[in-house]
Amino acid sequence: MGGRHNRSRRRRAKAEAEAAILIASDSPEKAFPSSGASATFSERPVQRKIPFSKLTESSPMEEEEDPRRVLRRSLLGQIRGYYLDSISRLPTTDLTTTLARGLLIAGHCYGPLHPAHNILLNAVWHSPATGSMCPSSATRSLDGLVASLRYHCPALSHDDAIWHLNLSRADLRAAVASARGAAPSLFRPAELDVKAAFQVAAKTARHPKPAAFALFASSVIPSVERDAVSLLNNKRRLSSADILCLSTMLLPSPLPDELPHPPLQDRCRKAFEIITRKRKLFIIWYERWVKIADAALRKYAQQTGSHYQLHIIYGTGTLKDEFNLDRSFHINFMAWPKDDPSSAREAPAFFFAEAVRGPDPGFCEENVTSCCTVQPSPSEVDSCHSCLTKKFRIDHPDDYENFDGGLDCPITLEVDYRCFDPDRDIDLVEYLDQDFHRYVSSLPWLRGHKDDGDLSILGYCSGM
Repeated sequence: MGGRHNRSRRRRAKAEAEAAILIASDSPEKAFPSSGASATFSERPVQRKIPFSKLTESSPMEEEEDPRRVLRRSLLGQIRGYYLDSISRLPTTDLTTTLARGLLIAGHCYGPLHPAHNILLNAVWHSPATGSMCPSSATRSLDGLVASLRYHCPALSHDDAIWHLNLSRADLRAAVASARGAAPSLFRPAELDVKAAFQVAAKTARHPKPAAFALFASSVIPSVERDAVSLLNNKRRLSSADILCLSTMLLPSPLPDELPHPPLQDRCRKAFEIITRKRKLFIIWYERWVKIADAALRKYAQQTGSHYQLHIIYGTGTLKDEFNLDRSFHINFMAWPKDDPSSAREAPAFFFAEAVRGPDPGFCEENVTSCCTVQPSPSEVDSCHSCLTKKFRIDHPDDYENFDGGLDCPITLEVDYRCFDPDRDIDLVEYLDQDFHRYVSSLPWLRGHKDDGDLSILGYCSGM
């Protein structure tokens, strides 16, 4: 098993390395600035597009993996890095309360600024302004980036759009300039084109308020860009006061929105019951992961003498036994040093932990088999064998082969239930109401139990 896993990992690493070399080989600069850099794209030389056929020439990786998938995964890895960077900068209290919805539902990386700055400003703006993953936020952001780039450059294929976005490290403005063969500093599209492109991006990425976002990204952000970027560049770790300052800055006036919908609770009663049930399950689920992370940090303190406080959980997975019961758990989380005056100027530490199910329902230090710091990986090359096979995004330590692996991450609609807002999530309510009635109609034995709402809802939820 270990030899087969190592060969698979080496092939994956080789494929990604070859794609990275091809991306960089046509660039006078071998790498772009990191996500902490501001919009300095006027200093970057124009990137000439490499023929995509260059990636599909016969090579040792040809039979192992489609290079187009390698490029897409590389781009998703870059976007994931921007999200982790953004999350690490937010104050813990705001992140777990007021900012959670804006970040998960609408904190996409496309916009007029650097991707990491777009994530932060979009999240801060959306939380108070419109408030509310089927796919993950990174995947939605990628969909929006591709749609916007192809709106600006209609002749681009989907694969070529992915190529230019890789060259520009997921920066939309630089990608458009690259595709058009112009320097980013000279690229000035018409305001109407910018607004339309952002609306296309928001619709494709399933942003809850595409029209309002398009106006925000094309008009509001440019008007406050200097002050907002200055604040973000000058402070690595943002405070609650900084978030309030950004929120005030980003809401100079009310933005147009869709017409209000009539109340749905009476008309879609079953859908609300389903959402309530699922929310309760996810609350229990999340509390379990918090207990695991807290127990892991206590064990880490016992082993190292370093004390940390949980910031946020950003990756989870559960290994099932032969009876489909939870057996062990892998988790990634960020944590801040306790009682360290210098920690305000640092990024939080990233952790990996493994825990096993004990005889008691709770979790303590004895349930934690490992807890250590890790570096977020741009790809899944450093995952354990089962995570690599099932494509779960859990950052593992270097000796990951000693871990249990085989993770089953939460279902894709988790965020829609955890962040449900009855006044804003109209589409979710209407979809569940229609889908539930189709479910009841498809099962004859349920038709005789129409009055037994709990039975039908329990059956529906168990299949989700």
